[in-house]
Amino acid sequence: MHDTTALSAQMSTYYEKVFLARAEYELIYEQGGQKRTHASNEGKTVVFNRFSPLSIITASLTEGSNPAEVSLTGASVSVTLAEYGNTIKMSKFLTLTSIDVNNREKIAVLGQNMGESLDQLVRTELLNGTTVYANAKAATSDFASTDTFDAADIKASVKNLEVQKAITYPDGMFLGKVGPVVKAQLLGDSTWINAKTYSDVKDLYRGEMGELYQVRFLLSKNPKTATVNSLASSQYSFIHGAEAFGVYDLEGDKPKLVLTTGVDSNNPTGRYSLASWVGVYAVKVLNENWIQVLISAA
Repeated sequence: MHDTTALSAQMSTYYEKVFLARAEYELIYEQGGQKRTHASNEGKTVVFNRFSPLSIITASLTEGSNPAEVSLTGASVSVTLAEYGNTIKMSKFLTLTSIDVNNREKIAVLGQNMGESLDQLVRTELLNGTTVYANAKAATSDFASTDTFDAADIKASVKNLEVQKAITYPDGMFLGKVGPVVKAQLLGDSTWINAKTYSDVKDLYRGEMGELYQVRFLLSKNPKTATVNSLASSQYSFIHGAEAFGVYDLEGDKPKLVLTTGVDSNNPTGRYSLASWVGVYAVKVLNENWIQVLISAA
């Protein structure tokens, strides 16, 4: 998952691991989304058809007759792939016989930047879900400092998702994504189940904290906050079902690390090198009714 020029295989592998460790740690919001790789040479737009459920049949057929034909109704959802990236410049990159600790840290910081940047793209798109307020407040004007995140909000969100027939994940759970402030509020609930004490075997998500009322919660250290009804640092949390949103990259150009060293016309004496992350990425909400955007007070 990286390109290099004039780097030994050992060095390349080492820097790849450093880069990915930091990048993957920051990717919290994309978890639980449909993950697809768009094939090369097939354009940059992906189109999905979202069909509405058919009416439930309550009457029996007349003996010997075929079911009546009905029309499917639905809507198209499209997402356009786009390029993202960042570059840092480093003086006298490294020798090929030893690992430079300084540059190792720079590569790690670059990896963190890729993770945080892509993660924030997903977070921004998730805001297109259905907005609700803590403590069942009906509108922004009703929102108050006492409207903090609590167990009742989880129950209400799960109810809303179930009413909308949101699909659960294979374990029968929904996913929640919250910041440190909301985490502290959640941990005060006596029925909270810590991820470390799950009684059954589960594959943990990155950042998973635990579960409550049919929702497995992940911690993001990059939460969305804003001033809502004059309350600064109001928290935005997300609870969603499976297939509520999709994350897409492009075959042959997935976000990756690129290290460029050596002499060329732009760097005639080789006194610096470049480290970049670059690639194609896109995210799209596929069903806004299957995402609860819960606003709560800090």
